[in-house]
Amino acid sequence: MNVLEVNSTDYASCNSDNPITNWTRGAGRDVVPLNVTRPYYFISGKGFCYGGMKLAVKVENPPPPPVASPLNGAPPSIYRGTIILPTVFAIGAMWDAFVWVW
Repeated sequence: MNVLEVNSTDYASCNSDNPITNWTRGAGRDVVPLNVTRPYYFISGKGFCYGGMKLAVKVENPPPPPVASPLNGAPPSIYRGTIILPTVFAIGAMWDAFVWVW
């Protein structure tokens, strides 16, 4: 088996006569860096492409991360722990004091 990078026309017709790049290194160690935003077309020569051994990859830039929407009607400080966490500690301290008194 071999890994040949070809153009889209050669990919569609399984033509391995003029590959752009032969990525075959042997023993299954074929590594192709996909670091440019563009379509890549790979086929296997020696007739294997006609059996389906071909791959098209479209490399795109990642989408921007989603923007967090504000919570409706609730002050954001409550959800950041500025009120909840101290309240939990205060209740815990009172409970501990109550248990020690009994």
